[in-house]
Amino acid sequence: MQKPRLKAPSPALLTSVLALFIALGGTSLAAANLISGSDIKPHSIPKNRLTKGAITSLRGERGLQGPKGATGVQGEKGDTGPQGPGALSILKSDVPDDGADHLLANVGGIQADYACLNTGVYLFLFPPSTDTVYLSGDYAQDGTFASVQTSRTNNFHVIGTSTVNLDVIAWAGSVGTLSRFDLGGYDSGTACNIWGLITPGSPSSS
Repeated sequence: MQKPRLKAPSPALLTSVLALFIALGGTSLAAANLISGSDIKPHSIPKNRLTKGAITSLRGERGLQGPKGATGVQGEKGDTGPQGPGALSILKSDVPDDGADHLLANVGGIQADYACLNTGVYLFLFPPSTDTVYLSGDYAQDGTFASVQTSRTNNFHVIGTSTVNLDVIAWAGSVGTLSRFDLGGYDSGTACNIWGLITPGSPSSS
């Protein structure tokens, strides 16, 4: 009796069997290479490899404010600043009786003027335009002394037919810099002498 001959597998069958083995081998390899949580070392994943959601979930609530630190060491002493302006010395002799206003100085927003007339000598303190001059101190007209504490929107002035003195602290409302005015004048009838010291101040502190 003749034995039946086995038929050789077709190329399509061989290809199918080979593809099956490759697929099963790849799945086994992938399963073997899976990473579990125990395989990750602490602090080994950089921030730029995490999702925004993961980063947000890692943030805890803001903690309580810590205690205030100790006061630091005092810094070095700074350089000495420049010397401020000194007193302005004024001495005008034989000023003619021309009746005109003449500027003595403009300090801290206050303009100090004088005028010499055949009827007497004048000393003025003017504030800036549309401002107010405040002053406190003493003045004298022909030897008669008086105290003053006032404010004027135009000007404050004293007049003496022969002598006049003005010793006050004054300031302009919009500037707030106090200055000292110590002024004197004498009228001989034909000419005047004007003298004094004007001491600029620094801006007032509140």
